[in-house]
Amino acid sequence: MKILNLYCSNTGNTAKVAMQIRDAALAQDYEVDSVEVVSNSAEDAVEFLEYDFIFAGCGVYSWLPPEPMLQYIKKQNAKHNKRGEIKPCSPRLMNKKAVMYCTYGGPHTGVNEGLVVPKYLGQLFDHLGFEIVAEWYFPGAFNINGYTQYSKGGRLGDITGRPNAQDLSTINEMVIGILKV
Repeated sequence: MKILNLYCSNTGNTAKVAMQIRDAALAQDYEVDSVEVVSNSAEDAVEFLEYDFIFAGCGVYSWLPPEPMLQYIKKQNAKHNKRGEIKPCSPRLMNKKAVMYCTYGGPHTGVNEGLVVPKYLGQLFDHLGFEIVAEWYFPGAFNINGYTQYSKGGRLGDITGRPNAQDLSTINEMVIGILKV
């Protein structure tokens, strides 16, 4: 099975998760390509349909993916639509699966701040015919623009340092389990 590990990480939280996903899949002897989406990303050469399983994730910014991921998804959608790979009724492709995930600080309303992101990311893959087999949500320390106090006082309690070793261990087990599906 060939796996794409696609992620965007502005603060390092999502990169920790993505690297754990990579390591867990590699430990199971899967072929994994990890691609980080950054501003003006030139990763248009990534061909989603060449992969059997895709993990795609990013952080949450004002309830949406960060701008580089938004732009990347829009460009990929346009590319696949132009090629005719997005079909009416989005028929499923055989043995094509995906997991969408996000890391979120949720200083105000907890996980609710991140609920839209995996669904947003998943729409492109769903339209291409991938079965979205899971949506994952991982707390990550809120460390944007020096507002680290939000890591201690929100609905999630103290999330300083997350994702931490325990979170990464859980992610490892989740990856092992989902790849058996």
